[in-house]
Amino acid sequence: MGPGKRLCLGLGVTVALAAQQGIAPDEFRARSGPYVPPPPPNTLRTEVKLVEVPVVVRDGKGRAIAGLKQSDFQVFDLGKEQVITTFSVENLPPAAAPAARAPEASSAQPAAARPAPPAEAQHSRFIALCLDNLSTPFADLRYTKTAAEKFVRTGLAPGDRVAVVTTAWSQPTITFTDEVPKLVESIEKVTPQQRFSDESSQCPRITGYQAYLITNHLDPDTLEGVAQEDMGCKRIGHDQAVQEVTSLANMIWEHSLSNSRNALYSIEGVVNSLGKLPGRRMLLLASSGFLSGNLEYALDELTTKALHAEVVINALDSKGLYTLTPGRPIDAPPVRSRSPRTQIAEASIQSRQESAKDDGMAVLALGTGGAFYHNSNDLDKGFHELGTIPDVVYVLGFSPSDAKPDGRYHALKVKLAAGRHYSLQSRMGYTAPSKTPPVEQRQPSKLDTEAMATDTLAEVPVSLSWAPGQPENGNPTLTAVVHLDVKRLKFDTSADRRALKLKFIMAVLNASGAFIAGRQGEIELDLKQASFDTLAGQGMNVLLPLQAPPGTYTLRGVVQESLEGKISASSLPVELR
Repeated sequence: MGPGKRLCLGLGVTVALAAQQGIAPDEFRARSGPYVPPPPPNTLRTEVKLVEVPVVVRDGKGRAIAGLKQSDFQVFDLGKEQVITTFSVENLPPAAAPAARAPEASSAQPAAARPAPPAEAQHSRFIALCLDNLSTPFADLRYTKTAAEKFVRTGLAPGDRVAVVTTAWSQPTITFTDEVPKLVESIEKVTPQQRFSDESSQCPRITGYQAYLITNHLDPDTLEGVAQEDMGCKRIGHDQAVQEVTSLANMIWEHSLSNSRNALYSIEGVVNSLGKLPGRRMLLLASSGFLSGNLEYALDELTTKALHAEVVINALDSKGLYTLTPGRPIDAPPVRSRSPRTQIAEASIQSRQESAKDDGMAVLALGTGGAFYHNSNDLDKGFHELGTIPDVVYVLGFSPSDAKPDGRYHALKVKLAAGRHYSLQSRMGYTAPSKTPPVEQRQPSKLDTEAMATDTLAEVPVSLSWAPGQPENGNPTLTAVVHLDVKRLKFDTSADRRALKLKFIMAVLNASGAFIAGRQGEIELDLKQASFDTLAGQGMNVLLPLQAPPGTYTLRGVVQESLEGKISASSLPVELR
C-alpha cells in the first residue's frame, strides 16, 4: 500500500508534511530513533566466582616467552594480591602452509556437520577483519581501509583465511577465504554507516563523552561549561540554557549508546562464528573508538565469551594520534572512550592503554590475550603487528577475596616474580555485579517481545507495507509504511481535541530471526475536529526508513496505542538488492 493522497508522516520531516495537509503543528508531535532489542533479562548479570586473566609475556624484541609456571605470576585485584587457583598455558603453533589449497570456510556451517579437519588445518589461522564503520568517521575509515588492503596483500601467512566484516550489520554468514582480490574488493565496499552523530554540529557543540557525563550527572562543571556556551550563542538565561543542554545531551548520549550497543552486538556475532572454526582464531578490530560507559556488563560478557571460545581480539585505533599531525587529517575531536572512574591524562603524555580503563577496544583486546595498537598514525605498522597471534598465552584464574555486589570496577595488575624482567600484556579489569540492575538492564517491554516474535496481532486498526528507497552509502534502503485507519482509532476525547499516542517498532530480521536493523518511533496526536474529519476520510501513513545489506529478510512491524495498551503486529517478506 503506497502513501497515496493520505497524510504521510516521515518521522524526520513531519512538520512540513503535516503543514501541507492543513494540520497545525500543535496537533501532533513525532520523533524516531534507533532500535536495538534489549538483551534477555539478566543475561549480562553474572556472579564473579572466577576471574580469568590471559597474560602474554614478551621479551625486549616482542617475542612471546614460553616455559613460565604459576609460581612466576602474581595477580592483584584493586591492589590486593589474590590466590591464583587455576593456571593453564595455551601453546599456539605457528601457521603452516597446507599441502593443498583449502576450500573456503563458512561460519554458517554447523560444527557437528563439518568433517574432522586435517592436521594442517589445525595450524591454519582464521582472521575476522572487523572494520567499525558505525563509529569511524569517513577520513579515518579511508586511511584504515588503505592499510587493511595492504595487510591482506602482504601480511598474510600461508594457510591464513580472512573474512571482512563490519559493525554496522550483524552478518548471519561469514565466509573466510585466502583469495586476496576478493578480500580487497570486500574492503573497498566498506563505507561509513554512522546511524547517528555523536556530537551536535550547532552551538553548543556537545561530544558523546560530554553527553555521557551530563546525562549521568557525573560532572557538574561540564554541564555548566556547555550551558555557558549556549548562553553566548543564543543570548538566553542560565536556567533555560541548562534545560536545553540537558535535553540535547540526553538525546546525543542515547544515540552514542545505541551506536556502541550495535557495535558490540556485531562483534559478538563474529566471535560466535569464529568459535565454530578449527585452528587459530583472531578478530582484528579497527575502530576510531566507541563509548562504553553503562556497557560494562556487556563488555565483560563478550570478553569472557571470546576467552572461552579461544578467540583473540586485537584492536587498532583508527584515529591515530590524539593531536593533529601534518598529512594526517582527523575529523573528529580528540575525545576518547573513558569512564568517570578513570583519571584521564593528556594522550600525548600518558598511554591510552594505561588511562582509558573503560575503553571498549582496550578492554576487549587485553581481556582476550590480544594487543591494542593506538596513538600512532602508522596504521600499516599497526596491522602488521596485530596480524600475529602470540605463540604462548598464560591464563590465570582467581576467585575474588572481596567480591561484593557493588557494581564496582576492579582494576587488575599482573606482575612477574622477582628476577624476571619481561613486559606483560594482560586483562585490565572487570566489573563486579550489582545488587540493582545497571542502566543497561531494562526489562523487555511487551512491544520489545512482539518485535522479535512471529505471530500476528490485530488489536489496533493499522496495516503494514514497505517500499524500496534510494541506496545510501552503497547499501539498499527500504521505507516501512504503517497505514493508520484514523476513523477506527480510539481517542481520548476532551473539549475540542482528540488525543492519542502511538508507538512503533520496525525491525529487519534475517532468515533465522536474528536482528539486523531497526527503528522506533512515536507520534502524539491532539487533533481538532476539522483535522480529525480530514484524516478519518483519508487515513494516515507513518514512514520509517531502514537500511540493510542486500539479501532476503523479514520486516517485522509492531504498533501500540497508549489508552489500553493494545498492539498490532505483522511480518512481511523483504528482498533488498
